[in-house]
Amino acid sequence: MTQLAETLFSNTPPIAWQQLLSLHSSKKSDENSTKIKQVTYCQGQFNISAQAQQVMNAASSHYLTLIGTTVTSDALLNLLSALSQLQVSAQISGDIVIYPPANYPLQLATTDSNAVTNNSSTATTSNNSATQGDIVVLGFTQLTATLQQQFKATLASWSNDYQIDYALSQTLPSLSQPGIVLMDMDSTTIQIECIDEIAKLAGVGEQVAAVTAKAMNGELDFAASLRSRVATLTHCPEAVLTQVADAMPLMPGLELLIATLHQANWKVAIASGGFTYFAERLQTDLGFDAVYANELEIVDGILTGKVIGGIVDAQVKADTLQALAQQYQIAPQQTVAIGDGANDLIMLKSAALGVAIHAKPIVQQQAQVALNHHDLEGLVGLLQAATCVEASWS
Repeated sequence: MTQLAETLFSNTPPIAWQQLLSLHSSKKSDENSTKIKQVTYCQGQFNISAQAQQVMNAASSHYLTLIGTTVTSDALLNLLSALSQLQVSAQISGDIVIYPPANYPLQLATTDSNAVTNNSSTATTSNNSATQGDIVVLGFTQLTATLQQQFKATLASWSNDYQIDYALSQTLPSLSQPGIVLMDMDSTTIQIECIDEIAKLAGVGEQVAAVTAKAMNGELDFAASLRSRVATLTHCPEAVLTQVADAMPLMPGLELLIATLHQANWKVAIASGGFTYFAERLQTDLGFDAVYANELEIVDGILTGKVIGGIVDAQVKADTLQALAQQYQIAPQQTVAIGDGANDLIMLKSAALGVAIHAKPIVQQQAQVALNHHDLEGLVGLLQAATCVEASWS
């Protein structure tokens, strides 16, 4: 049992929680132990049942996943109370299913699977000594569209207050089955926009960065804006690309995410509106299963200011996710996409779980899930949420 569960149960009425704590510490045989099958909450009351009575119906039910370096009992109780009141006001069954909490790694393991560190000084977890975060999954059997919007408004405020990310979804991809994660590259797998860095070294930094910002916010046609930005790099030496590639700062949690996915027999790929020069370096260094990006034309070590072939735009990214899922025989509910810009929206919406990370406003508004308090270790937490639903309180 996690520390969160023990704190919640020991500090919160009713006394039935003590029965659950006693169950986990009991030395009695399974034959003599009470089996806790389900825990629910409704209007300030917790209920423990020896039978699982709530049925999660895919047509109307949703899972709410909470991930944070620490999810305190106070934070969880405040959220349960607020969401239960919204359900009651909407005259919908107020029972909220609480699944067994779990932990997820915040940093990449080094010497063994239990000891974890992070080699990036910019990591989200760099300001604390925590090596694991808390996962809590709540189940709702009925959520109307109106109630979902009310939930999201409450969750957004609560998330900012407690620095906890959340995902409200109808399905939970599981690491126990094969799956795929398709990632944007710039500002997602790495912390920079490569074209902006090239432009700085080529002396056209401000000009290019302004266009990049508008394109990522969805204010410009992506393909046209990319070609115009690349045109400003005419006569730039290839050595500049190497200089940028050598200094690419990885998004904290990237190596942890890749290791977690490969250990679970998942595929992980990049589909980027950036350039193959950098995507292929990441593939070589980190082991991505596939990368798709735009190819800069380079003649005699000099950029010509042109892109070879078609542009990897929003639709191409979405099509790439579907093609990879078919190639690797991945079930639709096991597809995940993550990105930050407007060029990622179609891809995010085509995945079973679409995740925005430190995203632009338009993406924050439209994405299914937004990571604001995590880096890529947050996706590790979200992908491990299914283990809570699959686990037993007993």
